[in-house]
Amino acid sequence: MAEEKKMTGYPSIDKPWLKYYSEEAIHAPLPEMTMYQYIWENNKDYLSDVALQYYGTKITYGKLFENIKKAANAFYAMGVREGDIVTIMSMHTPETIYAIYALNYIGAVANMVYMTLSEKEILDTLVSTGSKFFLVLDAALDRVEAVKDRLHIPVIVLGVSDSMPLLIKLGYTLKTKPKKHNHMHWKEFLSNGTSAPMATDHSAPAVIVYTSGTTGEPKGVVLSDDCFNAIVAQIVYTDRNDQRQEIVLHCIPIFFGFGLSMLHRYVAMGMDIDLSIQVDVDSVGKKFQKIKPNRFVSGPPWTVGIMKYVKGDMSYCIDITGGGAAIAPEKEKEFNSFLEMHKAQTKYLNGYGMSEFCSAVTTNQRKAYKFGSLGIPFVFSAAKIIDTNTNNELPYGAEGEICFSTPSMMLGYYKNAEATEKIIEIDESGKRWLHTGDLGYIDEDGFVFIKGRLKRIYTTKMSDGMIYKLFCQRIEDVITDHPSIKICAAVAQPDPERQNVPVVFAVMDESLNMPYKEKQTIIAEMSRKELPEHMQPVSIFILDSMPMTQSGKIDYRALEKKLEEMRQS
Repeated sequence: MAEEKKMTGYPSIDKPWLKYYSEEAIHAPLPEMTMYQYIWENNKDYLSDVALQYYGTKITYGKLFENIKKAANAFYAMGVREGDIVTIMSMHTPETIYAIYALNYIGAVANMVYMTLSEKEILDTLVSTGSKFFLVLDAALDRVEAVKDRLHIPVIVLGVSDSMPLLIKLGYTLKTKPKKHNHMHWKEFLSNGTSAPMATDHSAPAVIVYTSGTTGEPKGVVLSDDCFNAIVAQIVYTDRNDQRQEIVLHCIPIFFGFGLSMLHRYVAMGMDIDLSIQVDVDSVGKKFQKIKPNRFVSGPPWTVGIMKYVKGDMSYCIDITGGGAAIAPEKEKEFNSFLEMHKAQTKYLNGYGMSEFCSAVTTNQRKAYKFGSLGIPFVFSAAKIIDTNTNNELPYGAEGEICFSTPSMMLGYYKNAEATEKIIEIDESGKRWLHTGDLGYIDEDGFVFIKGRLKRIYTTKMSDGMIYKLFCQRIEDVITDHPSIKICAAVAQPDPERQNVPVVFAVMDESLNMPYKEKQTIIAEMSRKELPEHMQPVSIFILDSMPMTQSGKIDYRALEKKLEEMRQS
């Protein structure tokens, strides 16, 4: 461990978390290569090892690289060049993984969008990014077909069943009855091929993922190869001790920065990755019990599935990492007791991250763990707490806004310099700091604790089992765009299944002479077309007037109280 030094009282100067890292880790270099080059260099001598498992199909590292190269050649033959953008709306199927690394091979940018996008959002992202192609999973083809007359780029369809074993593929096809379409299939796409040159610029944009910041308006987070490689390199120097051919259960969709960065970690470390695109709690719990993974990264909801379905000795399990959302203290205690009782070799090691950091920036570790904390910063990262009024750094234990500086930080928001400048601050030494919008404190050992949010942001769980951010302001902005809406307020209502659900209150133009239900329909239809599924209101109330505070702002507490009264009546 690093030698302890005299403390100044300020985390960003003292960096007390470094005492948990070795001198070798503190002074280690970061990889200077592309994502593709990183996984190639780490696996080129182990091509017969298993890389991916998908419904029983085993794909070796040799086959993985072969398929990446085929896809790179096909993209290049069809005109995709370094710096071009290709949009992907898919889950973590093998073909999607080939496509991402193939684009990286030629220096193109993978624009990863949510599977829940509305029809309008699909068109908006394709136009705003100037995408050359649109790759879409056949399970989401209905929304693409609804706007196909307004699409002006080729669509390549990725099949959920493309890599399934024959018998499972036949069963899936009979059950789902895939719809016919006139777009290009992945197999047909691969028939195009020419020798593609390999890009080497690892500091250029490589991936765009999406976040909604503090307002809920989608922003493209531009990440370079260096961002993804920095995540992997920093995890290497924790006490996670990743080893080749350890079995990993991967269930986090790769349209999340967290999901894609963890997949990149597993591939770079030469692990045996079982891909589960059925990400609901029950499916993941059953899969965990079946394959008995050595490593598993998840969020709090999936701990329930593990406790429900996993039986017997868990000594095979050496790492369960939590992320995506905070876990309730009582649930963390319950889960840790469960792991201990079943002889797992780990606690639930949670951390903290944002899309803007590519993934995590702090983590609890076996030798650096505090219950209730978000862990310590990664070895090449730094943290500080600032006073939201003065912007000055606060000492240990004082609560303020959490800020981080890390080599995995985004290049910026896509075509949005104003939003980038608002969230990223450059200090006197030239170091870039990102304002998280989260409130918390750092203790004298360097552990980060979160206490709340500066803005109205919540989390909600959808039928796919994933946790999404719920932005009330964005819902309001979309609905108030309608000429008949005078004022709109969105609040989050606690829900036992989904954590929180959006509820809308609106005051409409007095001249709008129509029944109450028709007024609700106007808002519901607008929400369906312009908001992602997880932000569409579950209830809509039309008011004669909106409750306001003395300062003339919407009284959200009054609306929340009104909802509570309706629930109890």
